[in-house]
Amino acid sequence: MARVAALLGQINMPALLAALPADEHDAASVIGQAGSIAGGLRGYLLEHLHALRDFYLDAAKRHLHVVLWWD
Repeated sequence: MARVAALLGQINMPALLAALPADEHDAASVIGQAGSIAGGLRGYLLEHLHALRDFYLDAAKRHLHVVLWWD
């Protein structure tokens, strides 16, 4: 958990966001997003990356595990 949180914290978000096309529609198509996102794509990505990083940081501190399940 701590390793995942550390790796997520190393993502250079300004560089990642700068690599996306300036046009929101074009940027959305690059990441596979259909339709518009309220508040803008870049804000959405930043918010969700921070939430994911915070989740893994908290899980590591609490010695929790993450289980993925799909069928």
